[in-house]
Amino acid sequence: MVAKFKEALLEGPEALAAARDIVAAFADSEASGGPTKSDVWALIRERRSPQYGEGFFEARWAIFEHYGAIQPYLAKKYQQRYALHPAVGPALLVHGRLRRHRGIDELVALLDETRSLIGQRTRDRATIEANLLDCRHLLSIYAIHLERLVADAGIRELAEEQREHNHPGLTEKVKFLNQEVSDHFPNDHALDFQAVALLNVEQRYQRALTAALQRIVEQGGRTLDFAVLSAEEYLEAARHAPLAQLGEFGADLVVDPPTVWIDAGMLMRAVEEFAPYTRVRRRPAMPQVSPEPDPVQRMGEARVRERSRQDHLAERVLVEGDRADLTGELQRSRWPAAARLLADLIGLDADPYAPYRLEIGINLIIDRIGWVTYLHPVVLHRQDAEATEHLHRRGNEERHGTL
Repeated sequence: MVAKFKEALLEGPEALAAARDIVAAFADSEASGGPTKSDVWALIRERRSPQYGEGFFEARWAIFEHYGAIQPYLAKKYQQRYALHPAVGPALLVHGRLRRHRGIDELVALLDETRSLIGQRTRDRATIEANLLDCRHLLSIYAIHLERLVADAGIRELAEEQREHNHPGLTEKVKFLNQEVSDHFPNDHALDFQAVALLNVEQRYQRALTAALQRIVEQGGRTLDFAVLSAEEYLEAARHAPLAQLGEFGADLVVDPPTVWIDAGMLMRAVEEFAPYTRVRRRPAMPQVSPEPDPVQRMGEARVRERSRQDHLAERVLVEGDRADLTGELQRSRWPAAARLLADLIGLDADPYAPYRLEIGINLIIDRIGWVTYLHPVVLHRQDAEATEHLHRRGNEERHGTL
């Protein structure tokens, strides 16, 4: 196939240039379902700057179609979108490197050659960039071809094509090549772009291979067509495919199991040896007591600790008397500490059993350079036990409606 395309497409330097431009346009096209002929010519004019006219392009397109190099994307009449046969890319490489094989082997050899060129002391950047571009075009053509087969080809044709693309280690070779380009050409953005684009196309190619394998397994399983899988692929599916999917292979099989043969003597011995099952009642296991304390108890203990901390705070403030002005301390504190201190004092004032009363003035103090920019005067008072008991009794009477 490659030799046939080589004879048809490479009839001269101008024909070789047209063939390379067509391959590049198909590889660069992102049109869903394949590009049209006008899309291909527009991409060539935009990105390749051809030295030939549209008439020559039309003639070469007709030759491509005649030899099957350009095929309709779907097998339908009046199909206006096309896909490129994957053998066209290798045919272009065979023109300069006849010693290599077609298909993925040609691509792998080109990847290895590019890696060896990068490792040389006198490496040719232009050759490396051209090789990266050729590898990307080949992988893109392979990916598009596999996507077309997944959408339209028969199950046996798809299985045969998928076997031809079974080349272990291709992903690792592309990754290593991308890493070596980054290491040896750290500031070459154009070459780095080509390496990253090659890695993206390789991922698209692997997705197309995965889609082809999934369709083979699913459709082959529904039709019980074991011929679509090779021995290695069937073993791989048996190891990694879901159990429900593997069970579909035997959904339509008819099984006639043999009947159990038993005579009278065997039946009598079974009856004599039979012992009825007796159910023994056993005491249930003792419930496991959780070692964690009661959550209500934890809340009460936390409240006691918080009240003790607030009492110590009040006694520290009132160590010199029964009245303490806390306005200055609040001004010297930062916002979180001032807010915490004021919240503790308000909590003590709200507790009817606590012998403390908090007085907050109505005057507003503004300090534009301090941490606390505005506040009111705050004074804490200690009350004697009789006043506290009187307030507590008055509060109870107000709650019960006696006043």
